[in-house]
Amino acid sequence: MSKNQHEPNATELWLYFQSVINWVKANFTKYRREMKGIKWGILYNEFKDEKYDAKKLEEQIATLMEDEDVGNKKGIYSYVLTGKEKHLNIRAFSDKQKREAYERQKGICVDCNKHFELNEMEADHIDPWHSGGKTDAENCQMLCREDNRRKGGK
Repeated sequence: MSKNQHEPNATELWLYFQSVINWVKANFTKYRREMKGIKWGILYNEFKDEKYDAKKLEEQIATLMEDEDVGNKKGIYSYVLTGKEKHLNIRAFSDKQKREAYERQKGICVDCNKHFELNEMEADHIDPWHSGGKTDAENCQMLCREDNRRKGGK
């Protein structure tokens, strides 16, 4: 905006603004309050040339809105475009769930079969969240940091 403040008219800026709004309306057909404050211009610039099925996007968004493990509902819109779970702030396992899994495993990492102290291990979803796995005690396993980081990098 500031770089255009001395222009004689704002036609170019207005046309860009309209393009962003029209792209959002075409791809995200149901308005939700979580859409406020999203940096739509940045998403538009990166994804405007991609083809999306608005109906499928809406189904995916609705499912994610209902998922109690999704901590950042605003991030759903970035997630459905990028596929990056970091936008969702998936709920982490509680300390109690971690302790239960640690005791159940007797401190043994399920990947390398070595013993570790609790503070040397990290909680991991047995069935990944993106495959429908929930963030609950039954789906929690403890891995040593090295194995968890290696697994997360796949």
